[in-house]
Amino acid sequence: MAINYYSSFARLTALAILTFAPGFCLGQMRSSESADVIGDSVAEFSHEQGKNGWQYGYWDLSTDADGKYNQSTDFKLFKNFGTDVRNGLSRRSEFTIGEVWYLEDGRSYTSLWAKGGHANSAIGPANYSTAEQWATRRWISDASGTVTISGHAGKVMPWGANWSGECRATIIVDGEVVFSTVMDEHGLDYSVAIKVQEKSMVDFLIAPNPSIGVVTFTATISKRPTASNDLKRNGEFRR
Repeated sequence: MAINYYSSFARLTALAILTFAPGFCLGQMRSSESADVIGDSVAEFSHEQGKNGWQYGYWDLSTDADGKYNQSTDFKLFKNFGTDVRNGLSRRSEFTIGEVWYLEDGRSYTSLWAKGGHANSAIGPANYSTAEQWATRRWISDASGTVTISGHAGKVMPWGANWSGECRATIIVDGEVVFSTVMDEHGLDYSVAIKVQEKSMVDFLIAPNPSIGVVTFTATISKRPTASNDLKRNGEFRR
């Protein structure tokens, strides 16, 4: 299913208001309810594509004829992992841990690491590609039921005003935009409850808005039982 991202923004504004309201999380999980983690973008970050259900890639909007994100056809895997000598993102200890997934070192900033990533756009060094590329982290669900995705989204600003401006973080699940927010240097914590099936595709996209820059976008995916734990007892949540 193709996503017309911009047409979803108005509906998501209301969703964001509910999501970030203090003590409210689309049904509100009480502190007495346990949440078993079944996915963690930071702890499970790997140099191996597909390990623990995580894949690392991008969407090249500049070459997409219809300008709509289709999870089945538009997600492309990174082929490079390691030290990006020219871009130098892997050497920044304040936001990376030594190695990153990247598209084209010295030509594009499109990349991902454990806690976040970097999109690419025309706003960049003169010798870099002007293509708009959204860094995209994918999690393939091995569970079926209601889960909570929570984490932090915000820009990291080690280089000051030259990298000011907003980026955008978006989560798409099986063709539906379930979360989207602009990101600045202040950042925010988010939490959203969704339904997944086994093999559901959960994509975390980092986009220019229109700025680019280093972004923190983390995700922890947890089982979300009801107060009576009926989902677990009746076998409606499988892993």
